[in-house]
Amino acid sequence: MKPIRILSAVIFILIISMTACIKPADQNTIESIPVEATPAVVTAVADLTVPPPGSNATQGKWDTFTDEKKQESWDKYLAEGASVEEAPPEEVVVKRPGSGGGGGSSIVPVVVGSLTSAEIDVYYYGLGELVAGNEIRVNPESSGTVESLYISEGDFVEMGDLLFSLDNNTLVNNIERTSEKWDNDLELATIKLNEAQEYYEVTSSLFPKGLISKAESDKAQQTWEEAKLNYDNIQLGKTADIENLQENLRATLAISPARGYISGISFRRNEQVGTGDFVEIIDIENIAIQVQVPENVIARIKNGSRVVAKQASAPDYILDGIVTGVGLKADVNRTYEVTAEFDNPNQRLLPGMLMEAQIQMVRYSSNFVVPKASIMTEGDLSYLYRVVEGKAEKVPVETGQSRGPMIQIIGPVKQGDMIVLTGQSYLQSGSAVNVAETREYLPERTEF
Repeated sequence: MKPIRILSAVIFILIISMTACIKPADQNTIESIPVEATPAVVTAVADLTVPPPGSNATQGKWDTFTDEKKQESWDKYLAEGASVEEAPPEEVVVKRPGSGGGGGSSIVPVVVGSLTSAEIDVYYYGLGELVAGNEIRVNPESSGTVESLYISEGDFVEMGDLLFSLDNNTLVNNIERTSEKWDNDLELATIKLNEAQEYYEVTSSLFPKGLISKAESDKAQQTWEEAKLNYDNIQLGKTADIENLQENLRATLAISPARGYISGISFRRNEQVGTGDFVEIIDIENIAIQVQVPENVIARIKNGSRVVAKQASAPDYILDGIVTGVGLKADVNRTYEVTAEFDNPNQRLLPGMLMEAQIQMVRYSSNFVVPKASIMTEGDLSYLYRVVEGKAEKVPVETGQSRGPMIQIIGPVKQGDMIVLTGQSYLQSGSAVNVAETREYLPERTEF
């Protein structure tokens, strides 16, 4: 029995020794694969912020996936042997999100952008109604009957175009009669002037010879001067009288004082009109928007500030304009009216349409701007990564003003530095990186 007990003790000791040598698997450690197990080095890294190469998912759709679904897509991609390159035998390292560092080598795919400086604008968002850039009403200058109407609502007119005319037959006849009367008076005055001039010329030649007296010579000169004055007065009277009558005639004709569209006519042809009737002309080549803003905002808005507006029913149709009027008196809701003007190409926008508007309140000075998502933090320290010669370099920065997804930074950076936009969560200073994409990160225009 004693040998059996000794054998059992030996077996027990061997079992205890083997158990102590076995360590539980740690999912947060880097997996090491012996060189003999594979002839290649896996260089792909699962970056859950972007879809794996060859994926049919767009970035927008990828962002809607759960972390489990993202991990499943990357695991499938890695399992298919993607990004495998022949390399000298060495330990293979696959770095996954959530894994720790240490040992081996890994290359992290990243998306980068060229560091750019830009000004940051802060806007007030509001709704407003469009109004015509200019509205003009043309009224009849006197009462009468509309004889001719040369325009219709919706017509486009130029400055100087004829709009309508009143019945002017009486005025025309009156001008003809008056002109005829003045012509008769002027003809008689002309005859008398010619006679007086002839007599004056004769006496002027006789008096030096002593053939007539000085009194006769002076009388002839006086008669000629009176005849000439009478002729001149008749000529002036005719001109003034005819011009006055013609002015009355012009009052029966309505002329457009500006270019624009006919938006309203208060009468029809052959109707009686007075000075309260009108033809309305609006300018919609230039159009304005009126927005009510609260009292805590109005002091920050100035004439000339930028305004970006879009039509609610046409979100892709965006216009740029400027503030042209800032209200000084609040309404019952304690809001102030701000007016901004825009060019209206092809007259697509019409008065009364509802518009969304962003009104510039302040512009911060030009500085380097990056997406907020590219900034990493450790306690009170903020930093980002830039790519230098294929490696990640950790750069401490100070953050400043922000607008939407963008934020200003100050630090040891320069224009054109390639900063990491996505993938920075898996980087350390000195990490090898693979630039999968270079993109522009500043928006081309203000988005709503």
